[in-house]
Amino acid sequence: MTHSAEMPAVVVRYFAAVNARDWAGIAGCFTEDAEFWMLGARTAHGAAEIAEQLRKSLEPLPETNDEVVRVATDGTMVLAELVFRARTPAGEAFEMNAADVFELTPGGEAITRVSNWAGSPRQRG
Repeated sequence: MTHSAEMPAVVVRYFAAVNARDWAGIAGCFTEDAEFWMLGARTAHGAAEIAEQLRKSLEPLPETNDEVVRVATDGTMVLAELVFRARTPAGEAFEMNAADVFELTPGGEAITRVSNWAGSPRQRG
């Protein structure tokens, strides 16, 4: 199930770019002074640094996919609940529940901040 009709266009573009591993596309979703906070990692600042941090965090996994399963919006705040699915280099599939909280510019055209929360990985099957 997708919720693209409920999500602001920039958030739809962000998830499409993450799933395609389109680092330039990811950077294009953020303002130049944006922040990306990820549980267990240092906060990335700026569009280029955010894209690079995501690249480094996903690079060890040959296959990944974020599936948005629920969305809530309130003005310029967007909460996206998702299931992150991946495969290790050894071919083992796993998934985990996660949530991204997005803060957008007043017009909703760019992301100014993301807080990323993820649970513990579990084997798929």
